[in-house]
Amino acid sequence: MKLSVRLMIRILRNLPLRGFYSMATFIYLLMYHILRYRRNVVRKNLSKAFPEKSDRELHAIENAFYRHLADYLVETVAIFKMNEQDFDKRYHLMNVELLDQYAERGINVILAPGHYGNWEWICYLVHKIRFRSIAVYKKQSSRFVDELILRSRGKYGLLLLQYHETYRYLLSADPSIPICLLFLADQRPVARTKMEWIRFMNQDTAAFRGLENLHAKMKGVVLFVYIKKIRRGYYELEFKPLNHPGEVSADKELTRRYFRELEVNIREDPRYYLWSHNRWKFAPPAEVSG
Repeated sequence: MKLSVRLMIRILRNLPLRGFYSMATFIYLLMYHILRYRRNVVRKNLSKAFPEKSDRELHAIENAFYRHLADYLVETVAIFKMNEQDFDKRYHLMNVELLDQYAERGINVILAPGHYGNWEWICYLVHKIRFRSIAVYKKQSSRFVDELILRSRGKYGLLLLQYHETYRYLLSADPSIPICLLFLADQRPVARTKMEWIRFMNQDTAAFRGLENLHAKMKGVVLFVYIKKIRRGYYELEFKPLNHPGEVSADKELTRRYFRELEVNIREDPRYYLWSHNRWKFAPPAEVSG
């Protein structure tokens, strides 16, 4: 398996970046027009999230989403090709100095992007900040995909840990060295016993408790990562604090703040959210929906 991954990486390194986007156009045609990949899920999600939009408007978002999804897939693989100069040019960090201020004060930080734009490239942030950087990741069922993710996200030294491993790491870490933890907080919960229910994109939504739990262990500041796609292959990121250092938030308050910011990010340009994910698979209990 590792040999297959190394062989693929070697091939990709010889492919110019413009070649990746030629591949993306082909992938879009294949996914959208031939395989019709998860079109029912995408249409259901869009129609419920935007009941005020016409069928024509929803179809335009749907089509653009698949074009972006194809770009995202090839950009994920392009990590193996790109160097720091490529990332600096294509992935602009608007206020990275905010992270420098927290690092100087020894304050732990949780970076919480959503499945919006290109969230994979954030792994390159490691070489721009002065934290010990870790990320929560979910082990993949495919060994090949799992190895690919570990290699791509760990390219600049980001330590990837599964959720249960993250707790052990935080408990044993040297408290004198600030930690930056990356966590995609809009994941759908797996177990119903670990759900919180919030209102998100016009729907009652099952939210994972991880953001609140991790903050309780780390303290510090949670930063929402606002992502904007400027054009094909170019993004801007802005970090927005969801709390103040030392603030004790009410139950579920950080989760609510996170999803409010994510909804703002999505509604500004809905083409770039991961609509193919069956995010609203679980129906809310009667006391929530009623």
